[in-house]
Amino acid sequence: MKYTFIVNPNSGNAKHDISLDFLKSKFDSSDEIVLKETAYQFHAKELVKEAVAEKSDVIVACGGDGTINEVASALVKTNIPLGIIPAGSGNGLAMNLAIPKDMNKAIDIIRKHAVHSIDVGRVEDKYFFSNLGFGIDAEVIKTYEENQKRTITGYMDASVKTLLNYKSKLFRLYIDNVIIEKNFYYLFCSNSNIAGYGISFTPKADLSDGELDLLMIEDLDVFEQFYFSVLVLAKKIDLLDKAQYRKVKKFKIESLDSKPISYQLDGEIHKTNSLQVKVKVLPHALKIIYNS
Repeated sequence: MKYTFIVNPNSGNAKHDISLDFLKSKFDSSDEIVLKETAYQFHAKELVKEAVAEKSDVIVACGGDGTINEVASALVKTNIPLGIIPAGSGNGLAMNLAIPKDMNKAIDIIRKHAVHSIDVGRVEDKYFFSNLGFGIDAEVIKTYEENQKRTITGYMDASVKTLLNYKSKLFRLYIDNVIIEKNFYYLFCSNSNIAGYGISFTPKADLSDGELDLLMIEDLDVFEQFYFSVLVLAKKIDLLDKAQYRKVKKFKIESLDSKPISYQLDGEIHKTNSLQVKVKVLPHALKIIYNS
């Protein structure tokens, strides 16, 4: 077997130590091990293309959700399975798949080579594997990135700062020939049941059910915002009266405040020049290694 490891040396505050010698010591002498390090944003996609051309049997993403997204995006609709060594801060997809942060245990899962297929979300020309967020979710990630503090404390700090200043936005959604137009506090679309740091907004989400889980929450007052936070931590978001939760295969979202749409995609902020974007699911479009 030929394994190519795409390593982000800066993920997780660079606390990991993944070397070629270390990796070779974990595999059989008959296996070919290649290590490629990313040097800049989106470099991982280029390295995956190289690995595909070099006829790798398995390509492993070693990093956080951003690195995993880049590597996985280049493997959508191919027959090459993705392996994961979670070395980031949030690690949402890895948590959903029960892939541990312990490097040795994660490598053991890769060696067992249990390949499954999972769904992939797509927003315009980009893919997501864990989640996609508009409204306050996007603003939280924007603040989180600006703080440059990639820890659960940093995430909570960004959430509190955003909560104190955020105003609900007017969106129009098109879902299954139904139009929903409201001031939304929170719009969250998920493929995974964990968003990162063990936090779950969509506990019923299933990576292989051929659908995405859409959480829509109307304008909230201060008390309701606090109650919302408590329910998220308790994984009981369905108890919030202003929350609508539904399974979807596709939808379109349109901004009605004349400002181009921004969204967070697998924990990274993305800005557009458009007032609307389309979202859909691609059933079983990614092969991935994990223990079922």
